[in-house]
Order: sequence, then structure tokens, then C-alpha cells
Amino acid sequence: MNTSYLPIPEITLTMAITSSVGIAILLGISILLGILGKKQWKSFDEYLVGKRDMGPFVTGCALAASYLSGWAFCGSTGITYSVGFSGMWFAGMWSLIGIIPCIWVASAKTRSFAVKLNATTVPELMGRRYESKMLQTVISICMLFFLFIYSVGQLKAAGGVWYAVTGFPPVLCLLLGVFIAWIYMVLGGYVGTNWSMAFQGAFLGIVGAIFGVWALVSSGGFQEISMKLWQQDPKLLQLIRPDLPKVGPTEFFSSWVGLLASPLIFFTMAIGFPHNLGRFLGMKKMNKKEYWFLVFIVWFITGIPVMLASSTNGLITRTLFGPQLFKIEPWKADLAAPLLSYTVGGIPLQTLYVMGLFAATLSTLAGMVMIMSANVTRDIITLWWPSTKDRTLIRISYFLIALFLFLPFYWTWKRPPELLSMFMGLAAMGLGAIFFFVTAMSFYWKRATKWGAFWTVLYGTLATLFGGYLVFTKKVVGMATMEFILLGGCLVLFFGVSLFTKPPSGELIKKLFEGKDQ
Repeated sequence: MNTSYLPIPEITLTMAITSSVGIAILLGISILLGILGKKQWKSFDEYLVGKRDMGPFVTGCALAASYLSGWAFCGSTGITYSVGFSGMWFAGMWSLIGIIPCIWVASAKTRSFAVKLNATTVPELMGRRYESKMLQTVISICMLFFLFIYSVGQLKAAGGVWYAVTGFPPVLCLLLGVFIAWIYMVLGGYVGTNWSMAFQGAFLGIVGAIFGVWALVSSGGFQEISMKLWQQDPKLLQLIRPDLPKVGPTEFFSSWVGLLASPLIFFTMAIGFPHNLGRFLGMKKMNKKEYWFLVFIVWFITGIPVMLASSTNGLITRTLFGPQLFKIEPWKADLAAPLLSYTVGGIPLQTLYVMGLFAATLSTLAGMVMIMSANVTRDIITLWWPSTKDRTLIRISYFLIALFLFLPFYWTWKRPPELLSMFMGLAAMGLGAIFFFVTAMSFYWKRATKWGAFWTVLYGTLATLFGGYLVFTKKVVGMATMEFILLGGCLVLFFGVSLFTKPPSGELIKKLFEGKDQ
């Protein structure tokens, strides 16, 4: 067994300064784009979706940034560092099954239905699709809950990296990040936020490609990596790890059930995430050429250069440092990527990595916070108090954006979760299982009803909470098994209840399914 590992790199003043300068540049450009976006909206509706004229490049980059959270740059690397090749199924390869099908299944339909129903948020779109104000509110509250949990993981990624490369308290970096995000979201609304996210998405795609290639070449390629992993522990080369517990989150890596569940999670998650669907609400109607350009942009950023490289980097880190990172509290394996960037590329590559991670974190966080703010203003306040003035709604939005940035910041600061990817997995499973059916399937199935959607939301929420308790606390059920339980229950309730309840009105069906796309 190989026990000759590199020492954990020591933090230097130069490391801290260059990383801080890099982050400052990234945040400065994001603010500038937010300022420019200020000129693009005049009403509250335009604040939420702009003029619905976003082209394929901006939409594609923003969508990629929304999907590629801190998980892609930090959590996925931590998984493969922890379990070896078996983590590739979950952290790398299967990830590609998610976001591209999301475009095929949901992009054009989301925009078309939103325009026909004059909807500016996902809950509002669903409320009008199902002809139910009650359901709109229920969906809004459900999204608020799950997005809040997911947002904690985003800040934790940024805080861990900041600590790793500077030694400064993570709270300083987190506070600066949320403040900057608040500025460009308040100033730019949907347009400015989308522009900032697009810039961040393009940047992290380039950084991900550079980091992945640089690390792979420096390590000697897959053959050299495999040999070193074998010397350390042959189990790290197994595609399925039967030695790992088949209960709890490790089921994804320890059994065929986990292998089969992995693509389902990413497929439903990408389509069911409201901050992904939100990128389609303000995009333009695209011709075939523009549509395929959108697909290419998303694939270029989220494909092999980022997702696969990020997971491969975990294997490389394991060959260099062995299991030493497990002893570093409280961040543990989540430090694999930032330490690797410095080891193989020195301060220049580490600075780029830190900037890329912040781009991934802030873009996803901004997308979720805009959704959460709109869930309250549009889907609760204006739904039940329609006479509320635009000026009042915009001011409330400013406050809500600050609130939904501060609360996950405070939680992360006081009690950071141990492993980013597993913590976020709970929210991802819930959102994906519920809204894959409630949103995406409603675009294609005319018979979907409000009661089918309601019971799907209720079951999915309760099953996720109870399942999380069984998986993470009691550890009596595998996380992959819970995915099948969640999806199976949502499928039966969505289609079963819909078939036995009153169908949507003929006027609505004609408007949505027979009318010409706009």
C-alpha cells in the first residue's frame, strides 16, 4: 500500500492576495453587468423576466451557470476523492444526462406556455396551467423550502475554498459574496442577473476545461492515475464498491441500485429545478439554428470540460494526498479541488479555480434567490393582493433578496454541513422528483389536473423529509432506493389522481395545446 503522499500545501500571503484580487475582478464585472441591466426593465414584470428576448448565447451560458453549482466544482471532486472510480457514475458521466435533455424537454415548452398564460414565474405558470391559485401558492412554498436548503450548499462551497487558500475566516468571503450578489440582482433584475450569470458561466466553462486538462496532463494520464490508485487501495478502481454501506448516501456507489438511480436523479433534477426553468421564461422564440446553438453552448460548458474533469480531479487528488483530507475539519473531502489546483498549477491555476468556483456558486445562488423572491412577491402577494403597486413589489423584492441571501449565509456560518454534495442531494432529489412531473409532464399531457399536481407536491415533500431522516439520520435506507420511492410515488399520484379528477377546461387545453406558439 502506498503511503508516500504529498504534504498539505501551506497557505502563503501571495496565495491569499492573488485569490482575493481574482475574486474582486469577478465580482466587479458582475456588478457592472447588473448596472447595465438596470436600463432594460421598467415594470415589475420586466424586472422578473425582462422583455423575453434573451438569445441563445446568453440563455445557454446562464443556464449552464445555473446548473453548474458549487457542487460541480467542489462536491463532485470530493465524491471521487472519497470513493474512487465508483463515484464517476454519480459525479461525472451521468451528469451529462441531465442538462441537455432539460433543453430538449422543457425550454421551448416553458417559454411557449409562459407567453400564452402571461406567466412570469414557474409557480405562476403552474397555477395558470392548472387553473388554481391554491396550487400556485403551495408550489411557491414548496420551492422556497427546497431552494433554501440547496442554497446553503452553494455558500459552503465558496467558504471552504476561501478558507483553504487564504486561511481567513470563511465568513468574510461569504459575506462579501452575498453582498455583491444582492447588488447586481437588485440593480439588474432578471436581465442583469442573467447577464452576470452568463459571464460567470462562460468563465467557469473555460476554467473548468483548463483545470481538467492541466491536472490530467500533470498527473501522467489515466493509466498513471489508475496505477497509483491501485497501489493505494485496489477498491478505489472498482466501478461498484460493495464494501461500502448499502444504506445512507453511499448506496449510489455500492450497488447496482445506485448505478441505475444516478441518471434518474440528474435527469429529473435538471428538468425539475425551478432556477433552470427560470432561464427559459425570458428567452426569445428561437429558430432551429438558434436552438441548436443553445444546446451546443450548454454542452460546451457543462460537458466533458467541467463535469467529467471535475470528477476526474478527485481521483488525481487521491493519488497525491491519499486519505489525508478526511482529517481536515470541517471541510474534509471538499478541499480536494482547491488543493489540487495549487499543487499542479501553482498560484495562477489556483486563482483561476477560486474565481471559477465563485462564478459557479454565485450564479446558481443568484438564480435560486431570484426565484425565491419572486415566489413571495408574484406567487403570494400579487396573487392574493393584486392591487399592490409595482413600486411596492420591487421594494419588497429588494428586501426578500437580501433575506434569502442572509439566511443561508447565517446557517453556513454557524453550522457548515460536512459534505457539500450529500447535503445538497436531499434538496435535489425532492425538487427533481416533484417538479419533473408537475411542470415538465404538464407541458405534454393534456389530462394533468390540479389535484394530481397537488398530491404529487404533498407526497414528494413529505417523502423527501421522511426519506432524508431515514437516509442521513437513521441510515436504514439507501439514498438511491429513496430516489425510486420518491419517483414511483410521484408518478402514481400525478397520473393516477389526474385520471380520476376533473380535467382542465376545454378553453385552457385549446389555448395551450392547439394554439400557435408565440
